[in-house]
Amino acid sequence: MREVKWFDKSLKLKDGIELVSRIWTPTEGDSWPALLMRQPYGKEIASTITYSHPEWWASKGYMVVIQDVRGQGSSGGSFKGFSQEASDTSETHEWVRSLEECNGKLGLYGFSYQGLTQLIGTKDSKPPDCSSPAMTGIDFKNHWSSDGGAFWWNNNISWGLQLAALKMRRENNSLGWEEIRLVLENRTYLRKGLDLIKKYDPNNFVLEWLENLNNDKSFLKIDLISSWIKKPMLIIGGLWDPHLEGAFDLYQKSLAAGGNPNIIIGDATHLSWWEGSQKTLLDFFDKHLKTSKESNETNIFNQRKIWNISLKNWDVIKDNQNLDYEFGLQSDGKANFEIIDGSLLLNSKGSGRFSIVHDPWRPSQADGGHLGPNPGLFDRDFIDKRLDVGVFQTNYLEEELYFSGVPILETTVKSDQPSFDICLALSLVSEDDKTVNQFTTGFLRVKNAQINEKCECKITMHPTNISLLKGTKLRLSISAAAYPAIGVNSGFGDDKHGAPSINHKITTLSFELSKTIMKMTPFFN
Repeated sequence: MREVKWFDKSLKLKDGIELVSRIWTPTEGDSWPALLMRQPYGKEIASTITYSHPEWWASKGYMVVIQDVRGQGSSGGSFKGFSQEASDTSETHEWVRSLEECNGKLGLYGFSYQGLTQLIGTKDSKPPDCSSPAMTGIDFKNHWSSDGGAFWWNNNISWGLQLAALKMRRENNSLGWEEIRLVLENRTYLRKGLDLIKKYDPNNFVLEWLENLNNDKSFLKIDLISSWIKKPMLIIGGLWDPHLEGAFDLYQKSLAAGGNPNIIIGDATHLSWWEGSQKTLLDFFDKHLKTSKESNETNIFNQRKIWNISLKNWDVIKDNQNLDYEFGLQSDGKANFEIIDGSLLLNSKGSGRFSIVHDPWRPSQADGGHLGPNPGLFDRDFIDKRLDVGVFQTNYLEEELYFSGVPILETTVKSDQPSFDICLALSLVSEDDKTVNQFTTGFLRVKNAQINEKCECKITMHPTNISLLKGTKLRLSISAAAYPAIGVNSGFGDDKHGAPSINHKITTLSFELSKTIMKMTPFFN
């Protein structure tokens, strides 16, 4: 393993702002291909919550550059989020390539915010030689802030508070920092967090997203640069990452631009990745940034794969896979009271009705999945025993079913309030009926509905890949809340979608099951 060293270096931008980077290199040699990450959380951390430390990358023969973006860490200027990054990114690319420690080759890496900074630049700038955007997307409404029009309450309030705390640290406001930290530690952020963001960081883009959730034109639009996304790209996603749809979307846009991207969707949440992910990244960068003499000549990198949740192995992602089975729902009206009453019927039409009452005083809970406080697989047995949750499940499966793609539920429902939520979860029930492993969820917020009139709804769930094993059962759970993953619906459409308040309305939903069907759709439409 090579010895490495590090040093800090500044780039003075055209507008006079200085951006500070920490750079790691091998101690022996003159120049190396560069790996660049642009991030807002502190160059010293270097996203080591998901990536190997820069020392490891440098020991493999790379110059590693971790840059504090404008207004964050040691860099100058004011932080304005994604809107500031295009020009800064392109200037940084030119600067890194000009450094004497760089041999001219440039690769990009990073996840989440750091993933998107790999995709934002000025149109006339030279593209990177390769990139690996991870756990990210380019659609701020649908890949960053909401599902089915329902704001990501837990995720975005906690993230907004993190950004506000970074601002407090930069301003040396210890009282503000302590107040923010306290609500995160005692979990009162779900109720107090929004007001603290407004108090300490009123220009936080999380507030902008929430305020403009119903106005698509208010969201920042990212125009991908064709010459950039045609370059070699390794897109990394996670089955329980909130930005997973963004990974599939980016893959399709790269293909449409003439690229040949790799995509790997792993057994991962946003912050917890699978074993072997770093070696995969190293193989990708070695292939595209090093000469055949420097790299492993047996490295043939062409990967399009997704983790199978139940079989615990990799499956090949197919572009136009269409699984032609559908499920009808059947109940005698007690699907929320007796589990045996609600049936999920393979390739059969449903029948009956059922109703659930949403009481905002004790909203139905949510955890696991891509938006819960503890993302990933989750045993939701205790949630499904609530009487405000409808449960529909198959008989024990007589043969294995492959369930891969995007599940969609189409239903007809009446509500006694003009605004309501429909929240779904799909689970695999074990052979002994003791565990209910939730593997995907979906949400829809309906506004301005006609009271007690039929409303046709379509709820899109999170992409998934699982084999439904013989002897198990598939379960669909339906509720009218999923707190704190999404905020509690007020019932009257005033966009009070956070913690319950004195004004929140009790809501009754009545589902017409003869007009309800669940089906799978492909990852790529």
